Amino acid sequence: MPFKGKEMFLWNLEKCISLFDRVYVSSDSYHILKLATMNGALAIHRGEDLCGDVPDIPVYQHALSKMRDVFGIVAVHANNPTIEKNLIALVKKHIEMGIPEVMTCHPITHEVHYKSHHHKINGSIRGMTVERLTNYGDPYKPKPEILVVDRSTEIETQEDFNEAHYD
Repeated sequence: MPFKGKEMFLWNLEKCISLFDRVYVSSDSYHILKLATMNGALAIHRGEDLCGDVPDIPVYQHALSKMRDVFGIVAVHANNPTIEKNLIALVKKHIEMGIPEVMTCHPITHEVHYKSHHHKINGSIRGMTVERLTNYGDPYKPKPEILVVDRSTEIETQEDFNEAHYD
């Protein structure tokens, strides 16, 4: 989908290309994989069974099986083009330091009850070591060691798209 003059996923691809020696793009879309390759990424085609309402972990495990010589991964969602490059770099740094898992979350929310403060995990950026990814437990119950606050807008609806356009 176009966003501010180019396909949405290209925004984060460009950020990652500037931060990593190798960048992989996993998709079921040959169009996206062709554009990714033209922009310096390595393409990983995934089947329909890893698309749609599927948790990230099996997608990352599939991608990992196609990668070579990696100590971990830093995955950046394509539908969040306003992610700040410095947040991607921060997650990368933590994984390089050996932290098993790092995820982004929304800023803290304050509920009516004063003890109900929490961060909602969004996982727009998610890093993990090969060991953690290989031996991951329940993919619906992430337990990252570090949460990084991300104020960007993950685009899932037209309303999100409109909001992100002004981020």
